[in-house]
Amino acid sequence: MMTSMKISVRELAEYAHRKGDIDERFRSSKALTEGTAIHQAIQKEYKETEEKEVYLEYIYDTKQMSFHIHGRCDGILQEEDGPVIDEIKSTSLELEELEEDRFPVHWGQAYGYAFLYCRREELAGVNVQLTYVQKTTKKKARFRRYLSVQELEAAVQYMVEAYTPYASVLLRMHEQKQKTIPELRFPFPSYREGQRTFAGSVYRAATEGRALFAQAPTGIGKTISSLFPGVKAMQSGEFDQLYYATAKTTTRETAEEAIRLMQGEGLSLTSVTLTAKDKICFQEETICQPEYCSFADGYYDRINGALVDILTRESLLTREVIEDYARKHHICPFEFSLDLTYAADIVVGDYNYVYDPRVALKRLSRDRTKKMGLLVDEAHNLVERARDMYSASLLSTDFEAIPSLVTSEKIGALSTSIASDINALFSGNEEEFSMEDIPGVMEERIEAFVEETESYLRDLLPEEQEEAVMNAYFGSQHFLNMVEQKDENFVYIGKMKEELKLYCLNPRMVVRRVTEAYRFSVYFSATLSPFAYYKEMLGGTPEDYILRLPSPFKKEQIRTVFTPLSTRFKDRERTAKEVSESLKRQVEAHPGNHLFFFPSYHYLDLIHSYTKEWEAQVVVQERNMDEERKTEFLSQFTEDSEIIGFAVLGGVFSEGVDLKGDRLRGVAIVGVALPPRNIEKELIQKYFQSQGKNGYNYAYVYPGMNKVLQAGGRLIRSEEDYGVIQFVDDRFLTPVYQQLLPEEWQPE
Repeated sequence: MMTSMKISVRELAEYAHRKGDIDERFRSSKALTEGTAIHQAIQKEYKETEEKEVYLEYIYDTKQMSFHIHGRCDGILQEEDGPVIDEIKSTSLELEELEEDRFPVHWGQAYGYAFLYCRREELAGVNVQLTYVQKTTKKKARFRRYLSVQELEAAVQYMVEAYTPYASVLLRMHEQKQKTIPELRFPFPSYREGQRTFAGSVYRAATEGRALFAQAPTGIGKTISSLFPGVKAMQSGEFDQLYYATAKTTTRETAEEAIRLMQGEGLSLTSVTLTAKDKICFQEETICQPEYCSFADGYYDRINGALVDILTRESLLTREVIEDYARKHHICPFEFSLDLTYAADIVVGDYNYVYDPRVALKRLSRDRTKKMGLLVDEAHNLVERARDMYSASLLSTDFEAIPSLVTSEKIGALSTSIASDINALFSGNEEEFSMEDIPGVMEERIEAFVEETESYLRDLLPEEQEEAVMNAYFGSQHFLNMVEQKDENFVYIGKMKEELKLYCLNPRMVVRRVTEAYRFSVYFSATLSPFAYYKEMLGGTPEDYILRLPSPFKKEQIRTVFTPLSTRFKDRERTAKEVSESLKRQVEAHPGNHLFFFPSYHYLDLIHSYTKEWEAQVVVQERNMDEERKTEFLSQFTEDSEIIGFAVLGGVFSEGVDLKGDRLRGVAIVGVALPPRNIEKELIQKYFQSQGKNGYNYAYVYPGMNKVLQAGGRLIRSEEDYGVIQFVDDRFLTPVYQQLLPEEWQPE
């Protein structure tokens, strides 16, 4: 029986015709939206009798397999000498620089559509046209050729033959996956309490194409309980990929381990883990240009062979595996990992590849995401991350510096004007203030600055590009992109007499727009508390499924101690000695390792100064610890040690850390972790207050208590763990905070 594969004309042409180098000289990140607008503008010029976005398809059989080639042709024009297949491309190049054969991939795509059209209409040949539109000037250049159906078939045959080795690997992977998924068993002898319910809810959301918000407590095994049903649901055929979004490296490693466990149960499936470019780059400096990096030089000449090699031999594509094969084939490991996302069944990566408009993967097009499920781990982190991603700032000082860095008088004048515009906003205002809008002329100047600077930077060699100018350009571009998103969920802020910030007060709509592009989505965390707050902030709707599971651990495993001292900023010096004594009592009463969490480094240092006479060894979290130092810090907590760790709430040790058994006997939370007051938090409070909600809780209490819940969750990690948790602050005994603590942490 002949195997078959469905592939778009574009995918086929891009695979078969790619060659040359990675060359990330200056390029606009608005290419996709600009290209769409240019396509639409050209298509509006078509006559009424001419067609646009015409769907074409054809079954192309070879000896090895059958290809269902399909796609949407930009235009089919009707002229006296017959129809013309029009393929529209936008370009940053000046039209004088364009040569007819400069981009074989564009002709390959056009030939593909022309062949499909000839077969459908039974034509002997057809005119094929490439229409290039210069992005800035909007001027057009057209190249036209007549090809017989035999010539077009030869062009398609070349592309199919180039793609066939890769297609064979993909088909084998797909067949093995579909064969092994039905036989896959849960990779543990039994489910923990609540684990089966969670897995069943994920499966239901996946098969029905719904969203699920789940609070699944620490110890339930959330990673395997989301990935396992996600994989099982692939049997439906409604989707064929999962994106597992994480906030931290440790959770990415946990996801890899879950996939490894399923593979150990016989599952044949491929996963790829994405690592940030600056971490995985082989060079000292991340400069993606052929003259600077031999791994970028000729990348596209070697990538197809590398893909077939790694996918034939490996299935768990971790950072280490990707680096090994990247060195073997002498290719960029970061771009290699991105190219592997086309083939992988599971992609494990940071939130930003999905949500951040500046770095979201172009490979995650809407055509792909609708056949993809989204699993968002530690979803409580996404609220602030999304706020940051969808906020944008401009500094007057950045623009003031530009005239001395550029040779363009126009860019210099625009920069000076924008700096003056920002400074003028502060006239008659406080040092920090908010406003609903900015002057239209200012927005026009920023648009002009982006357009002029883009053209200017494109003509410079990399060593001539000033980093300050690049930063101002990309910052301005992101600012304008966010201006397009602006609605009642955004506000302008003036800060420090120099910063204009477009701030995202509530990220719910922008997060929802991303989520809706996926087949299904699951947001899960141990600390989605209060539940209604996180569901709203992450774009939930009344139609979404919700699940709240109780802790699988027994109350007897935890002893809670409440110490009603004030840790308010004004009282910290006064109560510091009493706080330290309460912590010392905990250590003395419960020998072993302890982790004490504080709301700031300053407060941590204050209490640490009282520990000089403690007999136990005290280790302190340092600012900006790298991965090696984090590992060294945690490695001190052994089953036989008596280490006291001082760490900050919301820091690297307050979540994603598993010190099981005797490695941790006690935790203390000092303070309720309220965020410091600032104009952003005050505006959030005002915004939600105006909507009839408790604005103070939304701005301060809920984000702070999430850090408390995460840090406290370090204590009990398995059914065998036991220990003490101390809450040092009188506010923990008030109703607003009590109701946010889980049942097993409530005072006796």
